[in-house]
Amino acid sequence: MSPDPTAVHARRDTLLRFLGRLGQAQLNAGNAVPLVERDLAAIAKVNGEQQVQVFVLPTVLFMKWESGDEHRVDMAHGAYRVAPLRFDQIEEVLTIARSARKGEITPEEGLQRIDAMWSTPHYYGDVGFVAGYLMTTLGVSIMLRPSLTGLWLTTLMAFACALVLVFARRRPAWSTVLPVVVAFLLSAAVALSYRYGLKEPAMSLLIPPLITFLPGMMLTVSVIELAYNSIISGASRMVAGFTRLILLAFGIIGGFKAFHTTSASLNLAEGERIGPHWPWLGVLIFTLGLHIYQSSKRRSFGWMLITAAMAYAGQYLSGMFIQGASAAFFGAALMTITALVIEFRFKGPPAIVTFLPGFWLLAPGSFGLVSVASMASGQDGGGAIFTLLFALAGIATGCLIGAYTYSSLLHPRSKAAWWKPDAM
Repeated sequence: MSPDPTAVHARRDTLLRFLGRLGQAQLNAGNAVPLVERDLAAIAKVNGEQQVQVFVLPTVLFMKWESGDEHRVDMAHGAYRVAPLRFDQIEEVLTIARSARKGEITPEEGLQRIDAMWSTPHYYGDVGFVAGYLMTTLGVSIMLRPSLTGLWLTTLMAFACALVLVFARRRPAWSTVLPVVVAFLLSAAVALSYRYGLKEPAMSLLIPPLITFLPGMMLTVSVIELAYNSIISGASRMVAGFTRLILLAFGIIGGFKAFHTTSASLNLAEGERIGPHWPWLGVLIFTLGLHIYQSSKRRSFGWMLITAAMAYAGQYLSGMFIQGASAAFFGAALMTITALVIEFRFKGPPAIVTFLPGFWLLAPGSFGLVSVASMASGQDGGGAIFTLLFALAGIATGCLIGAYTYSSLLHPRSKAAWWKPDAM
């Protein structure tokens, strides 16, 4: 008995709609384009459609299906027309993709779970949002080792920034100008503080409260996509990342120029800084704050802390022997291996969730903001921008080599090779 053509077309329509919605969600989760294409093609094959071709860009994805004389092209818009995803939503999206690749859920079930994911509320509400942002900022500030006065000022600025973010979260139209406005207000506050005797490096005060605006993840993913020969998506993400840095630098310089401040390049003596062992406490506070601020699932915090600690340890220990941004390479490699082991050997959260905190710890966005601001203010002739590019290349290469090392050495294909069954 031949299958009903109407039922076949309805099943195919549902599958293509599921692929489009899932691809859109993965792009909004920050997943690299080659991995999104891999997932969608694998899901199509599992569901009996061998002739589905997928082409993905950061802002749009196309799917082409053909069989004999029949063909169809579908399009779905990408990440930049929908709200950004929190960590709990990212984990759900990638869990749906993993289950669909294995054929454990149908396209209908996948669509229902994606719809439910978009409407999931923040676990901790607005109070948790503000408190988590404060802790995240405090953790980053401690890792930069300011003075106690600088720590208090950074905390106050973070509280003001968190209130602005709560207000703007429900007004998507503000997302374009918000980085400039926030950077201007914070730099103006620092400039006024210099008039009253503050002696603290400006960027040590400004980077922590602006940490969520820094496009470190975007810039790193762009380099990874370029390494995979996804030139269009990699180049477009890199341009978008540098545009965000330019907007932030414009706001920062504007705040200092408005108050005619020339003290932005001060440096603290070692005795004025908090203790050298405090940064390890900063890693804990930062990860806990990010867990609350980004509303990650409760089971994810411990895994996130392990991955963040490995990233910081790799960068810190290698920095004892290697000077400069290249130390981030070792932190990125160790972070990636740890995240993949957690996902596939211990059935933990998807790797992208556990190593997202590590991208902020490895600080490509911080390098970028300092570099662009220095060039725009005339303090640097271009050397800082090469430091940024070198750091990005090091982090991206570390991620790729870490993934290759795990796949080649730490992902046994037989159950007897390790005590945990394979979760691939």
